[in-house]
Amino acid sequence: MLTIQQITADPYQKQTLALDDGTTITLIIRFIPMQFGWFIDELTRGDFTINGLRITNNPNMLNQFRNSLTFGLACFSANNREPSQQEDFSSGSSVLYLLTAAEVVQYTELLTGG
Repeated sequence: MLTIQQITADPYQKQTLALDDGTTITLIIRFIPMQFGWFIDELTRGDFTINGLRITNNPNMLNQFRNSLTFGLACFSANNREPSQQEDFSSGSSVLYLLTAAEVVQYTELLTGG
């Protein structure tokens, strides 16, 4: 797991992240005060795009896309509280991780028992 460290308290952020296979993804996240939460406005890798996914505490928020993506995103927060404040990532209360392909496989095997 690679920690995505450059998340600030800015309500709109765009980042390019390098994957373990050398390719990159574009991640655009936004804090929406009326929803008390952070959302993935857009996640793009090649011609695959995900829009409008809420960031929640989860070992792999992208698990449903595991047949299309070779990476995952995990979020963990202090006291298991969902990331609901604008400063959660910049303060370290919540941490967003980029999962490698091997970690996605490992998590899938844990879920399926095989």
